[in-house]
Amino acid sequence: MKVQIKLILNIIIVLTFLGCSSDNDSNNTIDENNSEPVETLTITSSKSISNTPFSMPREAIIFDDDLYVVNEMNTYKYDFSSNNWETVNTNSVGVALFPYFDYNVSFIREGKWNIINENALWTFDFSTNNWEKIKEFTDNALISLIGIYHNNSLFLFSDIFDKVYKYDFENNTLIEHSTFDQRKNYGQLVKSVFKIGETYYFTKLSNYNKISIYKWTDNFTKFQLLNEYQSEYIAQGAGFVYNDNIIFGLGGEAAVGNNDKFYYYNITTNEFKEVKNNFYEGRYVSIPVKHNNKFYLIGGQTITNNESISRETLDQVVFEFIEE
Repeated sequence: MKVQIKLILNIIIVLTFLGCSSDNDSNNTIDENNSEPVETLTITSSKSISNTPFSMPREAIIFDDDLYVVNEMNTYKYDFSSNNWETVNTNSVGVALFPYFDYNVSFIREGKWNIINENALWTFDFSTNNWEKIKEFTDNALISLIGIYHNNSLFLFSDIFDKVYKYDFENNTLIEHSTFDQRKNYGQLVKSVFKIGETYYFTKLSNYNKISIYKWTDNFTKFQLLNEYQSEYIAQGAGFVYNDNIIFGLGGEAAVGNNDKFYYYNITTNEFKEVKNNFYEGRYVSIPVKHNNKFYLIGGQTITNNESISRETLDQVVFEFIEE
């Protein structure tokens, strides 16, 4: 009799346990079905919107809703509304460097387009369409120049040396502003300084396929390392700001091929992710511009059979966060 009672109690315990397990499994299934959708940054479109009357652009800027581009010889103006190009200056030799391990800093000051690089500071008068050389540099302190124009001040540094300079516009001289710990140079994005809010971020390649994100702090005297990310080859790639995200990608050279992917870094989460969908082809040394919250790439080169081919196109890239 005791054996029968013990057996019945054991059966009841087992059935109770199985019932609880079934309830837990049911609850787990419900949780999975109710998981929050994830937003993924996605390229929803990438296409050429215009042929360009030039190849190998060196620098570009938006002024009064028009796009201005300078190459080795000429300066061009593009009207977005009519989709027309106009040559506005045919004497632009030496104004800007080709951004293949050589870089320009471009900005608007006192209604004029300024371009500074390791060779000189130039200004462009939009009313006369003329370039003027303001200052020629004879030393090499500005090799692979990077910088920003902020609150009427120009801060510059070289990716080769360890000094930050402030430019004195009144006397057209460089004033040493600070020093920083230099790391080995592996090239840059074509544009490597990004402004989000009132903060400037700097991207540096710590290898040809590894990017580091820094915050420029303390009155542009220090660089704070935030995070690093392993990607495909992105030297000579392009970058944009989209809300709280720094988008970067493309890049390449003839010896290694080119990259057609984009990635992004979120300044709030301090995380990197890959953008879903790729650009329609691998491309490097394209000039990135943003106009009316739309993103464009000017020219650049692609690689076929180890040969670099210049693209004579203005391309539009559409990025969107898509719920998945």
